[in-house]
Amino acid sequence: MLRWLTQYHLAQSRLAQSRLARLFTRFTAGTVVATACSQLAFVLLFGVLGTSTSMSGGAAFLAGAVPNFLVHRFWTWRRSGPVTIRRELLPYLAVIAFNGLVAIGITTGVDRLLGGAIADHAARTVVLAVTFTISYLPLFVLKFALLDRWVFGCADNRAPRRRRARDCRAQDSRAQVPTSTRA
Repeated sequence: MLRWLTQYHLAQSRLAQSRLARLFTRFTAGTVVATACSQLAFVLLFGVLGTSTSMSGGAAFLAGAVPNFLVHRFWTWRRSGPVTIRRELLPYLAVIAFNGLVAIGITTGVDRLLGGAIADHAARTVVLAVTFTISYLPLFVLKFALLDRWVFGCADNRAPRRRRARDCRAQDSRAQVPTSTRA
């Protein structure tokens, strides 16, 4: 039993120190912020203003996409400097557009399936807001992997895989040393 506990704590310590665990934790927190922005927009548009689910979902997607990009680029992956359109913005838009279309499609589909089953607009708003949020869950890990490997993961995504991995490790290692101590 003691050996198992020691191995468990060692594995837990390694996980806490891993780049992937740090990134995934930040990614999750950033996604919570973006989801809150999306939910607020969806509930206001669909619940208060009475717009369609497609229009509300599209606007909610955009309301979450901007903070999502900013939080993930600058905080999750610690990227700085000007945004490169070809290497960051366009691949980011492709990844989140796919996610957004899936979420809007699922939410609109559920709305059509409900038909007149839920007459109360407030209850219908709650059901569709929950559906909109849940529809992002299946793609959550895929989105993280694509953003890490294709969009923000390393400064030079065009480099061959072997060199890119080495450069990313070096970049992580340099980030741990204060600039005043570097040669």
